[in-house]
Amino acid sequence: MHPDDKIQNEFLPARTIDLMNETVLGRRGFLMGAAAATAGLALGAWAPPARAAVGGNLEVMAWEGFTMEPETAEWRKANNVTMRAAIMSTQDDVTAKVVGSNAVRLDVAEYSNGYNAIYDELGVLTELDVSKIPNYKKEDIYPPFFEGDMWHWDDKTWAIPWVWGLDTIVVNPALVGFEVKSYEDLLRPELTGKVAFLDNPLTVWPQIAKVTGYAEKFPNLTKEELADCFDKLKPYRDQTKVFASSNGDVISLFASGEIAACFCVWSAVPLETAKQNVKTVAIYPKEGGAIWADAWFIPKTSENIDTAYAFIDQALVPEVQASVCKTAVCSTVSKKAPAVMDEATRALFDYDNFDEQFKAMKIYGQPPRTSTEFATYDDWLQVWADFRAGF
Repeated sequence: MHPDDKIQNEFLPARTIDLMNETVLGRRGFLMGAAAATAGLALGAWAPPARAAVGGNLEVMAWEGFTMEPETAEWRKANNVTMRAAIMSTQDDVTAKVVGSNAVRLDVAEYSNGYNAIYDELGVLTELDVSKIPNYKKEDIYPPFFEGDMWHWDDKTWAIPWVWGLDTIVVNPALVGFEVKSYEDLLRPELTGKVAFLDNPLTVWPQIAKVTGYAEKFPNLTKEELADCFDKLKPYRDQTKVFASSNGDVISLFASGEIAACFCVWSAVPLETAKQNVKTVAIYPKEGGAIWADAWFIPKTSENIDTAYAFIDQALVPEVQASVCKTAVCSTVSKKAPAVMDEATRALFDYDNFDEQFKAMKIYGQPPRTSTEFATYDDWLQVWADFRAGF
C-alpha cells in the first residue's frame, strides 16, 4: 500500500456517507460573538411545569445529523415521545434560545467544547443528576470523557459528552507530490500559494498554538505571547491561497484543484472530495490534530426534564453511538460501541489502543471572555482578523 493510501491516524474509513449536506459540512463553524454579546443579559424568570414521567413533547436542538431522530424512533414510539428537533448552524443558535428575557423552551441541546465556561457564566445550565443517566458510568465511558473538566466542575456534572472527532491537515497527494508528516512540510516551496486556512477558531486556534510552540499554554496566553504566536505563523500565511469560511468551501477548493492542502479542517473531507472523484488524505502530523467534542445539556428553560434525561441516556446506548458515528463521521465515547460498529466506522479510530492513541490529543477550551492576565477571546479575534487581513 502506498503511504498516501493509508490514513495515518486511522481516522477515516474507505467509504462515503449519504447524510452529509452543506449544513453538516459547516457544523464546525464557531461564532462566539453573539454569545458574548448576550452575556450581559439576565436569564428571564423561568418557572416551567416540569413533567414527572417520560413522554410528551421534547424540544431538541443539535447539529445536523446529530439529532438522533432515526436512532431513537423505537424508543420514542414506546414512550409516547414526540420530538421536535431544531437544527443549529452555529452554537449561537442555542444561546439565542436559552439566554435573556426572551428565552424560550428548549428541553435538551448540544454545546461544543469551548462553550462550557460561557454557559456557566450565563447561568443557563442545569446541574445533572447522573443517577438518571445509567449509561453514563465510569466503566463504560472512555476516560477523557468521563467527568472531564469541560462537563464536570465544582463536583457537579453539567453536561454529558457523547461524540467527538478530529480536525487536522488534509492534502491532495497528487498535487502535493511528497509525504506530509509535519506542519513544517506545509512551508515547502512546492506548496506556495496552494494552502488554505479554515476560519474556525474552535480547532484552528489550538493548532496555531501547537505549531508556534504554545500548545501547553493555550488558551491562556498573554497578549505578548499571542502577538509572538501569530508572528511565528506568518510563514504559513505566505503559503496561503485563501481563507475558507466553512468545511464545504474547503471541499470545493479541493474539488476544483485550487488548493493542495488545508492547515486544519474536518478529517472527513476526503469522503466528500471522493464523491467528486478527487482524492484527498487526512494526515495526522507529528504535532497532533485538533479535537472537537459535543455534549448534551439540559437548559434552564427545559420543561420536559425527565424525558430529556432519558433522551441523553439513549445517546449513550452502544447501538445509538455506533449509528451516529457512522452517519456523522465521528467517534464514540462509549467503550461498548466499537463492538457493534461496522468495520468502516470502527476504523475511524484505533479503539483497541484508545489510551495510547488519545495520549497526544487534548480537548482545548477557548480564551477567556474577560481577563487582566491573559489575552481574551476578543483579543484573539482581533489578532486573527489582522492576520487574515494581511493576506
